[in-house]
Amino acid sequence: MPDAALLDNHLAFLAAHRGEVRRSAAGIEVVGESAEFSAWIPLSPSAELPAGTATVRLVPWSGEGWEERLTAAGFEPAEVLVHMKAPVEPTADASLAAQVVAAIVTDEDAAGFAEVQSAAFLDEDEPDYDWWRKKFLELAVRNYPAPDQSLYLLRVDGDPASVTLVLRTGDVFGVYAVATKPAYRGRGLASALLAQARRDATRAAGSEGAPRLTLQVVEGSDAERLYLKLGFRAAFRSPHFRRP
Repeated sequence: MPDAALLDNHLAFLAAHRGEVRRSAAGIEVVGESAEFSAWIPLSPSAELPAGTATVRLVPWSGEGWEERLTAAGFEPAEVLVHMKAPVEPTADASLAAQVVAAIVTDEDAAGFAEVQSAAFLDEDEPDYDWWRKKFLELAVRNYPAPDQSLYLLRVDGDPASVTLVLRTGDVFGVYAVATKPAYRGRGLASALLAQARRDATRAAGSEGAPRLTLQVVEGSDAERLYLKLGFRAAFRSPHFRRP
């Protein structure tokens, strides 16, 4: 069976940045602050599908038969999220070490973090643009002081250019919110952030346990191909099903 600690890390991120996570023996309900993040994750092949569920995420612990049940209930297959993992090993690439990466320690840097997220993830003409800009800033300011999280900001000539955050649960270090402003893409900035995250995780992990990095990508995406090149490997798949 795959490493359940990887899923626990992902759920901790969702609880800190996307909404509320409610656990039961039958399943895990994610109640997102935005509807797109809400989902139910069954933890038993015999669990009852909650009424009103719009999105179901399957994991190895869901058991068999769910795809057929969901199709019969009118759900349609959507994206597949791949949970990836890699050992915590610092990079020896001098070109990456030369990049100046700073852990966020001020509200000003948190605002820079949110600025990069908005530029990377949002289109100005989308209806929720202003809501998301405010939400990104609120989340960055709220989470950077958290002892289990490290938010990283890389500036180019003083301009916030690329960001990521690392959330630790036990021996697992989850990499999230990897983003680069369009003007700075193709320069290896995200790789530099990941290298810094690996160095810091190595120091934090100490000599006990089996520390590892984890992240999630959409199956078949450019991001998946990038992280395979950076030493990550698939740990398990999480197919999504949605009501049309």
